[in-house]
Amino acid sequence: MHTSAQDFNWVKELEKTVVNSLATSFGLDFLLFEDKIGGNVDTVHNARQGVWATDGEKKRYEQRNKYDSHPYHTHENYINTGKQDKPLHRDGGLHDPYRNTGMGVDDERHLDHVISAKEIHNDAGRVLAELDGVELANQDSNLQSTQGTINRSKNATSIDAYLDKLPGTISTHKSTLARDRQKLENHPRYTPQQQHEARTLEDKIRKTEDKIQQLKSVDPDSMRERDAEARKTYEQQINRSYYINSKFVKQTAKASGMAGVKMGTRQMLGLIMAEIWFELREQIPALVEKNRDNFDFSSFIDSINKTLKGIWIRVKARFKDFLTAFKDGVFGGVFASLTTTLFNVFATTQRMAVKIIREVWGQFVKALKLLIFNPDQLGFVDLCKAVVSVLSIGAATVVGSVAYTQLLPMCNFPLGAELAAFCSALVTGVVTLGLSYFMLHSGIAKKIWAFVESIMPHADMIAKFQSINAELDQYLIELSKLEFNLDADELEDFSQQLVACNNEIQRGLLLQDEVDKRGIELPYEMGNSESTRKWLASCIKG
Repeated sequence: MHTSAQDFNWVKELEKTVVNSLATSFGLDFLLFEDKIGGNVDTVHNARQGVWATDGEKKRYEQRNKYDSHPYHTHENYINTGKQDKPLHRDGGLHDPYRNTGMGVDDERHLDHVISAKEIHNDAGRVLAELDGVELANQDSNLQSTQGTINRSKNATSIDAYLDKLPGTISTHKSTLARDRQKLENHPRYTPQQQHEARTLEDKIRKTEDKIQQLKSVDPDSMRERDAEARKTYEQQINRSYYINSKFVKQTAKASGMAGVKMGTRQMLGLIMAEIWFELREQIPALVEKNRDNFDFSSFIDSINKTLKGIWIRVKARFKDFLTAFKDGVFGGVFASLTTTLFNVFATTQRMAVKIIREVWGQFVKALKLLIFNPDQLGFVDLCKAVVSVLSIGAATVVGSVAYTQLLPMCNFPLGAELAAFCSALVTGVVTLGLSYFMLHSGIAKKIWAFVESIMPHADMIAKFQSINAELDQYLIELSKLEFNLDADELEDFSQQLVACNNEIQRGLLLQDEVDKRGIELPYEMGNSESTRKWLASCIKG
């Protein structure tokens, strides 16, 4: 039935929504939860961004050993790889992917760590996964022979950073070359000392020219491809080692369990506080009115006692609802924590995102329960409306959370946080009512729901048959009230005749005869299947 804006009790519904929001999302939420950037579980991605969930892991990273190149360049596999590449280099069969060409016999050969040893040593992800940096740096996938000039200029930088600065490096060498050539052109050669200086300068110029030639031979695409290969293996080892490690699993389980308990507690206490408020809201004005003109202390205490008893009765009456709220909150909190952790594997979540994920999961669990269990046995359309109503509360809470995040920095005065929480709860209430009215009661919504119902003719079949069954029951009740003017002998005779019938046709004829004899009016014609189907169809349409 369509509800007009005039008939919709906005004040009552707004109060209910605001009180529930204040008691949960913007009250207990900020007492029970300490939302922080990156969530409550350490991830490799967050660690590399300097975002730590636990102080222990942060301290362990900060207290790591200083980088020492010696063990990285004296590792057994590092030495063996150099020995293996030596004969390939001598025979001209050694490929240099940094230049995407074979290494000439005259090329100066260096063995490079594709991902630099220093980068691996200082990688927070490696430290978090508790892997040996020396072993990771010196595996075959991370060792590559290349030309000496390129290795020296690359040094400890990453390949991406090296390629970014390579044009500037070449430009610097060209400037140096131009100055040295000019200097050589103007250099005197009269004395043996001057001639020696000129030869030294010529040798420097040749080396600079060779450096420029080697640096220009770098193939950026091939070099990046080699870096990607090394990093793929490296990242797989880091992620596999950490994310299947008992440390991560235990931390995730603990964070999810705590979040579930806190969320369940929040939802349950929020409902209790809301019920207490609604009871006080009704009783306090009556208490004030009763004692305003003729105050009596014993009467006042008695009224307080009655109010407290009323609160207890009200709370006790909804005990099952509180347990349900706690259970739903636990599931919502667990899934919200797991979702936050999953997001943090790939990107760092902000504080507001953590809260939004929690609120969305809280309402999503309720919607999922409705869809799966349908406890009130609602028809298809009514079930859809109930789910939309729950999801609209979640959407409104998200809007309220964003408002709280924006308001809190501005409310940096006494009781400012409380004011921000109230304003956010008010925003949540208004948005909830607006969405609910628009999506459930507005003219547009009415047309949409009617259309949905029209294209789902069998969606409400259960409800229709329940209605038919109720109507049949009503006929039976009416029939049971009729006096058939049968005495005991006639009733016994009729019963024996009914038992003696051998098939349904005989029973039908006997019943038809008795109905006609007694003048009983039926909503359909007995024995006429078409009449019966029409009556059933009219019940379904009705």
